Amino acid sequence: MQAGEGGRIAIRSACDADSERCAEIFLHGRRQAFSWQPAERFGLDDYYDCVREDAVLVAETGGLVVGFVSLDPRAGVIHNLFIAPEWHKRGIGSALLREALGLLQGGHRPAELACAARNAAARAFYERNGWTPVGEPSNQPDALVLYRLSRAG
Repeated sequence: MQAGEGGRIAIRSACDADSERCAEIFLHGRRQAFSWQPAERFGLDDYYDCVREDAVLVAETGGLVVGFVSLDPRAGVIHNLFIAPEWHKRGIGSALLREALGLLQGGHRPAELACAARNAAARAFYERNGWTPVGEPSNQPDALVLYRLSRAG
């Protein structure tokens, strides 16, 4: 996959050496996604707590991890998808979603993910990629929208 500026993006399973970079991407992404929350609400250790039981795939170019997706293949759920801000709008998120769905194939239920209701950019991204919102979110500041993607199983 082309990343622009001559770089190629490779997607692979994460290894322990990727954790620190993924934690940085996760921290920055969550602070941006939940911009109405105080920045200090989020920390680097949140990444480790949020992906502890998940399969994690990373996107990298030139040895640099530029994004990741975490998922639970047994439950058919994508938990996290974050791209380093300087790598946005290069197709990396869509590529990670496709790879994650490959791990979820074989399930008999639709794939699911949740997104912050107030994160208009992320919601538009998921909808462009074929995900459908299920119901309306509550009026709570931290409300989530559940998304589903039907797939053959």
